[in-house]
Amino acid sequence: MKKYLFTIIVILSGIYTYAQSPTDFFNRAANEYIYQNDQVALNTINNGLIKFPGDKNLKNLKDKIEKEKQEQQQQQKQQQQEQQQEQQKQEEQQQQEQNKEQEQQDSQNDQQESEENKDAEQKDQSDQAQQQETEEEGQEIDKPPQSRSEKLEELNLTEEKARMILEAMKNNEIQYIQQNRRKPTKKPDSNKPDW
Repeated sequence: MKKYLFTIIVILSGIYTYAQSPTDFFNRAANEYIYQNDQVALNTINNGLIKFPGDKNLKNLKDKIEKEKQEQQQQQKQQQQEQQQEQQKQEEQQQQEQNKEQEQQDSQNDQQESEENKDAEQKDQSDQAQQQETEEEGQEIDKPPQSRSEKLEELNLTEEKARMILEAMKNNEIQYIQQNRRKPTKKPDSNKPDW
């Protein structure tokens, strides 16, 4: 079966190549061009121009195919350039975003450092204040304890007034305790009288 096919193909190709005219080359190349087989169409045209170098139709079709091929190549180059430009823009944007993030992080680090410095200063100040307080307490410890009369003089009170204030506070406390004892824990029954 393979032998028969091979023989038929050889015979047909021999007849086809022997009986070809410029129009045959042109028609075959045009069909290949229509089906977007540009390279095959150019090969067919070149074969036709070898046999028929002066044929205008073959030359015109070749010029047209080559012109379109060049335009496609230019479009591809232009697309590649546009893609490269777009990629460069994206890279620049990414770089700008990274720079912004770095600046923000740097400012945050600066703020954190300044806050840490402030905290350290405040701690130093509080340590100094504590040290002063302990020194003052040490000085107060060295002083002899004040008597009641000296403390009352500082508050501008006499002993009588102080006793009166203490008695009033004691009475208020007793009254408060008595009032809290009288409050009922359960709600009174509305059917029974209050007494």
